[in-house]
Parts: sequence; C-alpha cells; structure tokens
Amino acid sequence: MQTQSNENGERTLYGFWLSPFVSIAAHLLTEAGLPYRYQRISPFLGENVAAEYLSRNAFGKVPCLEEPDGAVISESQTIGRYLSRRYESAASIYPCADPVACAEVDRINDFLTFSVSGPFINWILVSAYWPKVLGAKTESESEIFNSWSLLLTKMNLGRLTQSASLSPYLLGAAPTLPDFHLFHILEAGITTAKLFDMPQLDLVKGDPLLEPFYQAMLTRPSTAEILAAKTAEQPLNERELFEDFARTQAPLIAPANQMLAAMFGHPV
Repeated sequence: MQTQSNENGERTLYGFWLSPFVSIAAHLLTEAGLPYRYQRISPFLGENVAAEYLSRNAFGKVPCLEEPDGAVISESQTIGRYLSRRYESAASIYPCADPVACAEVDRINDFLTFSVSGPFINWILVSAYWPKVLGAKTESESEIFNSWSLLLTKMNLGRLTQSASLSPYLLGAAPTLPDFHLFHILEAGITTAKLFDMPQLDLVKGDPLLEPFYQAMLTRPSTAEILAAKTAEQPLNERELFEDFARTQAPLIAPANQMLAAMFGHPV
C-alpha cells in the first residue's frame, strides 16, 4: 500500500465509469456510505500511463483509491477487502472477522475472477476492441475467439450459478464482494453488446438464474446511483473510445504487430 500527500483530506476514486472495476469500487464505497470524490482517468487519452497517475498505480490500471490519510489502494478486489477491514459500515462486504464465512466469499469470488471475469474481459478486448476500434485485421481470428469465449464463459457462469445460493444473491439474502463483481461484469457485457452490436456479450438476457440476480441488484439504491453516473459519462467515453483510443494506443501495440503477424500468417 502506497501513501501520497493528501492536502485536501478527501477520499478520491480515480478511474472512468465504463470500467466495470471502477464501478465495483464505487459501488462498494456507496454501499458502505463512504463519501468520495471521483476523478476521471481516461485510458482512451492515455491518462492512465501519465507520470502523475503512475505514481499512484505503477500498473497504470484503474481503479485507484486515495484515502483522506494519504493511503493509496488499487485493484477493485483489493479495495473491497481493504474497506471491509477498515470500516465497520463495509464489514459485511467481506466478512474477514469470520474465517469460515470469509473463505466462502473467497471461493465464489476467486472462481469469478479467474474463470469468468478475466476471460470475459479478454473476450471483449480481442473480439470487439481490437478489430472494431483499433483496426486490427483479425476479424476471422477474433470471430473464432469469440465463439470459444462464448462457450467457455457460459459454461463457467453455469458452474458459478449452480453452486451458489442465489436467494437472491450469490451467498444468500445480503450481497457480498462477489455480487458486486458479478453485477458489473454483467453490466459491462450489456454495455459492450450495445456499443459493438454483439448481442452475445449480453450474458443476462434469457438466463433464468442470472436475470433474477441482476434484477435484485438493480433494486438497491446504491446501484441506481452508480448506473446514473455511468450513464451520464457514457457519451464522453464513447467519443473518446471511437475517436481517440486508436491514436493513443498505436505506440503501445506497435511492438506486438510483428509477433501477431507471425502468429496469424498475415499483417494485422
């Protein structure tokens, strides 16, 4: 955990609303009643790799949370666990005082992270962002990846929902860390499906177990607040995504072009 000088004594969340992981962190703060100032960091403009932001998060990722005392915490899951340990109002999110209950939360959350969330984000990047935004000539390869990703994601989501309580949340009547994680992955799929006209990315529609879970999360006042903020910023995100992202990312992906061309047997 890093520390920064924090002259204004505010809690600040850095990121951009299109990121499901920023939305997770913001949702947890809102759920726990912890006020924060939002500062947008746009990867579409390369702000996440600027020196000032890298001083907070050397990985150049979002979200990043700066506390009133100057403590700096990054990664959405780390932020969730940190909040539950530090603030009583967030304790139910990750019940670390009860090792057995905490292990059950970890079991669900780890499966979600490694078998659903990570692969799903890669699916979005390879099948949508790379060919449709960055202009990579990988349409056929992306379509193959798209088909495999759909199969594997649906299979692993099925394993998750079949093993969970879903009454209405993953582990019972109250949401814990993996519920917010799952909800914003589903939200990312719904948003991306609309952005790129890829309906298969909407993992909720037609799923008899995920639809009730999704609706239960929508009824929470904290959810309405987060989705309203996301909706308000969406036009800006879309403009930067489709007009600026390719330009800012070109220097970062250029070194991979030769390797990808060798892999696929044609220029990308």
